[in-house]
Amino acid sequence: MCKYYKDMIEVLIPSLIILFLSGMGKIIYDYRKNIFLYLKRQKLNLLPIKFNVALSLNFNEGLNSGIYYKEIKRCLLKLIEENNLSKIIILKDFSDIKNFNSIEEAEDFRNKKQVDLIIWGGFSADGLKKDGEEIHKIDLKFTYGYPRATEDKDNVIGKMLLVDISSKFAIKNYWQILDKNSSDDIEIITNNLFDLATYILGSTLKLSGRINISVSLLENLFYKLLSKNDNFKNQVIPHLLNCYDFYILDSAFNKRNSELGEQFCEKYLKIIPNNFFALANLALFQYRLGKENLTEENVEKLLKLYPNLPVTEVNVAFIRILQKNYQNAFKHYLKLSSFKQIDFNPQEVVEFLFNQYAIKKDPALLYGAGILSFYFGDQVLARETFKEYLSKSSEKDCKSMYRNAKRLSVGPHK
Repeated sequence: MCKYYKDMIEVLIPSLIILFLSGMGKIIYDYRKNIFLYLKRQKLNLLPIKFNVALSLNFNEGLNSGIYYKEIKRCLLKLIEENNLSKIIILKDFSDIKNFNSIEEAEDFRNKKQVDLIIWGGFSADGLKKDGEEIHKIDLKFTYGYPRATEDKDNVIGKMLLVDISSKFAIKNYWQILDKNSSDDIEIITNNLFDLATYILGSTLKLSGRINISVSLLENLFYKLLSKNDNFKNQVIPHLLNCYDFYILDSAFNKRNSELGEQFCEKYLKIIPNNFFALANLALFQYRLGKENLTEENVEKLLKLYPNLPVTEVNVAFIRILQKNYQNAFKHYLKLSSFKQIDFNPQEVVEFLFNQYAIKKDPALLYGAGILSFYFGDQVLARETFKEYLSKSSEKDCKSMYRNAKRLSVGPHK
C-alpha cells in the first residue's frame, strides 16, 4: 500500500472509530463541516499535490467579501479555461484549510510542496466605507519559485525578478470592489489576477528551463491582451521573444529541428515584422528544408532592409555558401573586408564557421573564417586557416575565392 495512504488511514481510522462507537449519527451530522475540513487538511499534508498554483485568501464567509471571493475564483477558473491553459495552470483553492501569515511561511510551504506559485492574502473587513460607499480592498501577495545558483551569493536573480514583478504590479494595480460597481470591479480584478499570475509563471518557469510551458503561458497571455488592446502586452513581449530566441538558436545548431526553427522565426516575425535575427535564421531553416525560393526571398529582403551592414554581409555570405554559390559569397566577404568597424563579435562568428565546417566539410566556410580573422582578429590564425582552405579546395570551385586566399596566406595584407 502507498505510504501516503497508509499514513492517512492511520490518522483517520481512530477518529472515525470513536465517532462510530459513540452511536451518535447526529454528532457526525452536526460536526460534518469540521470533519470535512479535517479530512482536507490531512489530505493536503499527507498526499502528493496535484496542482501547481495555490490560492489562499482570507474572507468573511456569508458576507459580501465571501460572495465576491467566490465570484473572483469562478471568473479566474473561467479565464484559465477560455485561454486554453487548464492543462498548464492547475489551480487549487485551500483558503478554508490553509492560510499564510508571513512571506516566510508561504515560501516554506512552496518549497516543501514544490508549488510553482502561491497567491495569498485577503480582503479588508466588511463594512469599510469610502465616500459613503462600502469598499472591499484586497491585499494580494505572490510567492513563486526560481532557480538560485550556489555561486549567486547576492541572490541577483531573485532581486531582478522582484524588481521586474513589482513594476508589473504598479501597472496592474486595481484591487478594490465598490458594492455599487461590484460586477465591473470583479472583472477588472480577475483579469489583473490572471495576467499577473500568468506573467509570473511564464517568466519564472523560463528561468527554470521549462521553456515549453513558459512559451504556452506567455503566448496565451500575449494574444489575450492583444485582443483586448491592453498595453500590458508590451511587458510580455520581451519574455516571449526570449523563449523564441532559445528555440531558434537551438534549432540553428540542430538540423533535425529546422521545422521547429522555421515555426518560431515566423512567430517572432508576427510580433516584430522584418526583425533581422528572425529573417536571417528563417532563411537558414528554409534552405535546410529545401524551400529554395523562400530562402532567396528572405535573403533579398535582408539585403533590401539592412543594406551596408557588416552583419548582413556575413549572414548572406553564409547562406550563399550553403547554396554552393561561392562567387556571390566571395563578393559579400569582399564587401565585409572594406568595413573599418563591424557590429558583431568576430570571434564568435569564426568559431561558428569552424563548427559548421566540422559538420558540413565545405572548405568555403574556412575561407569565411579566414576573412574575419584576417581583417578583424588574428592574422596569424587567418593565414593558417587560408592554407587549410587551399589544401581542401581547388581553384575551379571559385577562382576569386581561391586566388584571394592564396594571396592573403603568404604574408600581411598589402
